[in-house]
This record gives sequence, C-alpha cells and structure tokens, in this order.
Amino acid sequence: MFNKILRVRYVFLIAVVFTFLNSLFFLIVGVIESIHGYMLLFEHGLEGEQRPGIYLLKGLDLFLVSMVFLIFALGIMRIFTHYKTSDEDLPGWLRINDFKELKILLWETVIVTLVVFTLTELVNSKQSLKTDALIMPGVILLLTVSLFLMKKNDKH
Repeated sequence: MFNKILRVRYVFLIAVVFTFLNSLFFLIVGVIESIHGYMLLFEHGLEGEQRPGIYLLKGLDLFLVSMVFLIFALGIMRIFTHYKTSDEDLPGWLRINDFKELKILLWETVIVTLVVFTLTELVNSKQSLKTDALIMPGVILLLTVSLFLMKKNDKH
C-alpha cells in the first residue's frame, strides 16, 4: 500500500521540468540584457544618456533569478525522486539531502538576488529617493536576521 502511495512522488517531476524551463527562460533573458548593455557600451561608451551598467545589473539580476529556479528544480528532484542517488559529482553547496537544506540554500540565494535587484532599482531611479526606497532594504534585513537566527538556533 505504501509503495503505491510513494509512486505519486513522480508527479513532482512536472514541477521540476517547468521550473527548469523557467530557469532557462531567465537565463536567456539575462543574456539578452547583458548583450544589450555591451552593445550600448561599445556604441556610446560611458558618456551620455545611455547607461550600459543598468542593463548589466539587470542581466545579473536575471541570472540570479535563473539560479533560484535551477536550485529549486534540482532540490525538488533530489528530495522527491533521486534521494538514493550519489551526490559526489555535485559541488558541496548543491548537496541537498532534505527540505530544510533546500530552504536554507534558496533563502540565501533569494537574499543575494534581492540585494542585486535593490541595487539595480536604486541606481536606475532618476528621481530623488523617498522613504519607500527603504522597503526593500528592510525586507533584506529581516530575511537576513531571520536566517542568522535560524542557523544560530540549529547549532545549539
């Protein structure tokens, strides 16, 4: 009976496939943004209205989002379907054995992604900054403190 119920775990492969496709989509869009930035850099240099660095930052942000999707896809596949597979070929940071390790890895990746996104938004804003510009740094601070407290609690 339990073995029949356990076969349902392969349904998660659908989520893995689509999450991996999402990762590829953000990777391709990040490459396009980066190429656009380099084209502006070669055409106009660093002078004038064109700001190639903005496109490079957007590309980096999209690469990080792509990494979040990729880590999520690999983690779900590892936890639900390939939990008996050896992971010696994987880098140390990608060795996921349970859902908690996946959560922490995604948490750290999302924090880095939010930092880059916030920097991109701050650099891209052409008007003077208002108090609502502190919302994202506040969110990043809360997430970072929460992660720190959770890791500190795990060590005890």
